[in-house]
Amino acid sequence: MSSVIRGEPPPRRTAPFEQEPGFYDDAGLWLYGNTRLLDARLACVPLAFGPNQHSCGMLDTIEQQVEDIVLSGKVLVCGIHNDAHKRAAIVPLRWGSPRIVVVSGGFFYHIGEKLDQELFRAARLWRYGWDASTDLIISRRAPAKLPTYASHNSTVDDLIQRIADQRVPGLLFQQRSTLIA
Repeated sequence: MSSVIRGEPPPRRTAPFEQEPGFYDDAGLWLYGNTRLLDARLACVPLAFGPNQHSCGMLDTIEQQVEDIVLSGKVLVCGIHNDAHKRAAIVPLRWGSPRIVVVSGGFFYHIGEKLDQELFRAARLWRYGWDASTDLIISRRAPAKLPTYASHNSTVDDLIQRIADQRVPGLLFQQRSTLIA
């Protein structure tokens, strides 16, 4: 599950996740950005999952569902590997809301060597660069690793759903019992 090569441990972090990418050993994932989002109310749009065969009407529905998520105060968990996820990932930017983005490759590939580029061209209309103090990016792969090149990535879709449902063992989720008081 982790991106550790030949049993070598990943390098230790020397700064918080919003300042440098780091391997979160408890969950076996690489994180970069605002990890406090993991304690928020999370949601995803399962309609965005699957092959890149979404009609214009489906893309409009996905956009509306994400807008409902954002306006209800939840944080979107999404990917970028197909047009539906990209469309979903833009909506929080339009509203100035944070998002958690799950990617298939290393952070340097997706947001640049300086970790400051927005994930794809259309998103740059609302935010020129990646904002690690607002958003969180998550990957199973080390920062320098190439992504898998597929428009349908069921592994990423599954991880998105598990993060949104707060079913990733070891991730920084607060206890649900503290929310009921």
